[in-house]
Amino acid sequence: MKLTGPNSLGQHTLTDWVVMEQIIREANLTKTEKVLEIGAGEGDLTSQLCRNADQVTSLEIDKAKFEFTRLKLAKCNNLHLLNVSPFSSNSMTFEFDVCVSNIPYSRSKETIMWLSNQKFNRAVIMVQKEFARKLSSKPGTKSYRAISVVCEYCFIVKELFEVSSTSFSPPPAVSSQVIKLVPSGRQISYNVKKNIEVLFSQRKRNVRKVASVLGLKSGSDLSKRICQLSPNEIVDLARSISI
Repeated sequence: MKLTGPNSLGQHTLTDWVVMEQIIREANLTKTEKVLEIGAGEGDLTSQLCRNADQVTSLEIDKAKFEFTRLKLAKCNNLHLLNVSPFSSNSMTFEFDVCVSNIPYSRSKETIMWLSNQKFNRAVIMVQKEFARKLSSKPGTKSYRAISVVCEYCFIVKELFEVSSTSFSPPPAVSSQVIKLVPSGRQISYNVKKNIEVLFSQRKRNVRKVASVLGLKSGSDLSKRICQLSPNEIVDLARSISI
């Protein structure tokens, strides 16, 4: 049974059962664990999560897909399916051990930022391959961005495997990558994350110039550019912004 008709959110539904089985293996679920799935889609991966975990809370903001999956998986007694986004300001809180996510790639950054302030054991997430590179980019490289800092600071990141565009319907125009995130035990507040974004809006300026504008107290090399600082140095700078 498949859902037909237009996709209101531009989502690409994972249809490859081999890839789904790989995701389940990498998630390494036990029957005592609670899973949060962000993006139920048409429920194929959801059903496998239900067979391997104690409880599954699955979120799907597309109303048509939510209703389709609700009927399709009505007999899954350990599934709590919700037509909500975890990112909305009035969203409920979730208790989970493992997160599995296959959402529109335009929401990947938002997902990482949200996860960086949650308590859980591990996450297995499908992202665009180019975005996966950003998550592990090093200081001084072209792809080093604010999300690189947050991810490096808050997680241990492992690239697991690539996924062909033929594994989706409709096929995306970009390459996909499944990654694993394990929390490092360090978190960054919402305001500090915003300050990191401010710093990277001036990523090619040196610390001295940025410090004079933003009122920074820096222990870093003032001659370095912002984009050359390590994640720890960036976080320390962001915490010292006085505006």
